[in-house]
Amino acid sequence: MVIGRPSKSIVRQRLAEMLFAKGKLTAYEAHKHYIKLFAKTSQRNVYYQLQKGSDQGLFKKNIVKEKGNFSWGDESTKIYYSLKNKDGVRADKKILNYFKKINDSEVNLN
Repeated sequence: MVIGRPSKSIVRQRLAEMLFAKGKLTAYEAHKHYIKLFAKTSQRNVYYQLQKGSDQGLFKKNIVKEKGNFSWGDESTKIYYSLKNKDGVRADKKILNYFKKINDSEVNLN
């Protein structure tokens, strides 16, 4: 018997499908869409699964510094996640229909 968390996760698989459909998402955006599509989960779980997927080579991180007028200053750092390799990952129709329904122009329909 193996102790610890299993290497596979349904949350991570669903996040991969969302990233296939959308292209790139921040962890905050991924959580917001995830709870509308599937069961409620914590932000911490989504952040953990994105980080774990990144460590496993499933997801790619892109750190972007954005300029703007924020309450804490004029610069913000955002981490965008995307799929490292789209081979073998397909988005469920439920996910594709959700992103079409919210009128998202960046949805990958293939």
